[in-house]
Amino acid sequence: MSLSRRLVAAVSLLAASASLAVAAPRILADVTGKWNVTVATPDGGTQASVMTITQKADSVTGTLESQLGTAPMAGVVKGDSLKFAFQLDMGGQALVVNGAGVLKDKDNMTGALDVSGMGVLPFTAVRQP
Repeated sequence: MSLSRRLVAAVSLLAASASLAVAAPRILADVTGKWNVTVATPDGGTQASVMTITQKADSVTGTLESQLGTAPMAGVVKGDSLKFAFQLDMGGQALVVNGAGVLKDKDNMTGALDVSGMGVLPFTAVRQP
């Protein structure tokens, strides 16, 4: 095989390998389990809750239990990021909460809760063993 043919073959192989790497599916984080969540409140305190998550592919469902009550939640996982939403009943008024978190490692997450009417509150979460 001539040098030019070997060079063309090598470049073609390299291009094919690169296109396979780009087309490879993104690995999803596994967020299934119970998470101890600590939310920083506007008054400088914290609010503890437990978020129980079940994950199927990139979809998540579960519950959030706090002093304010228990609410069903749903969301999606993309790579190491989780987006979710839930509503709490505040005496007949729905309090809508949209959350976004990023896994720091397999058992630790940081993020923020966008609480309707109250602003954005940072949170940390640790998966229960």
